[in-house]
Amino acid sequence: MADPKSEPDAATERFRAALAASNPPTGGLPLEGLVAEVMPLLTLLTELTVGKRASDDFESFEFRECFTMLTLVGRRLALLDLTPTSALRITRLALRAVDPSEGDRVEGFAQHAVAAAVEGFVLGREERVAQIADERAAASLKPLRIDELSFALIISGVHEPTVLSECVDALGRAMLDADLELAIVDLSQLGEPNRERATAMFAADEVAKMLGGRCVFTGVDRRWRAAAADARVPLDAFQISSDLAEALAEARNLASRAAKKRNSSWRALLDRLRR
Repeated sequence: MADPKSEPDAATERFRAALAASNPPTGGLPLEGLVAEVMPLLTLLTELTVGKRASDDFESFEFRECFTMLTLVGRRLALLDLTPTSALRITRLALRAVDPSEGDRVEGFAQHAVAAAVEGFVLGREERVAQIADERAAASLKPLRIDELSFALIISGVHEPTVLSECVDALGRAMLDADLELAIVDLSQLGEPNRERATAMFAADEVAKMLGGRCVFTGVDRRWRAAAADARVPLDAFQISSDLAEALAEARNLASRAAKKRNSSWRALLDRLRR
């Protein structure tokens, strides 16, 4: 009698061989990577006896756990950019690897298993489409050099707080690389203000100050003020202008004052050295 503990390994080897023979499109993922993704499912499938898989009672905890795993695998295959055809083929190969000679007896189970994987794939595809859209949107949210003195960060649409934080970090890096100390952040086209988005965007003030500079905000309407209050952001300490034109004028004014201050400091130092 075969050692039950060897069944997952045997199923994995059968799946590996079938995968290599079928060679489905993998979206660039190596075949061994697919084997690693499916291996936990193979282990779980082999824990169900053929008799159970051949039954039509799929409401027990064991089956719910198995179908949940199939849903997760389907979702994962979608997130890896596999096609629906490839995902179905891989699911069928996994099922046959566990039941190489029991196809007819377990066809009812196989149908439920494929349905669970398809459900997961659909969820994963929706998630992947949203992820790609967010990545494309974030890629275009770059700081804009507006003159010889400052950068501007102008964001439109609705974005997750993590994306906004990355944009603010990119603004800081751009200022540092260009050795500039002034930033303008426009919120007038950025949608759905809340505590997390306010925290992310108003962090630009701290970033600018860490670089020895200043940040001017514009587009801070009542919605952003409410979100800032919810996030306990002290707007009274920030430089806020009514629109971009005023913000740009204020930024230039700040630059002029900073230059005069630096010149005054140098003159004072020279005067002390001459004494």
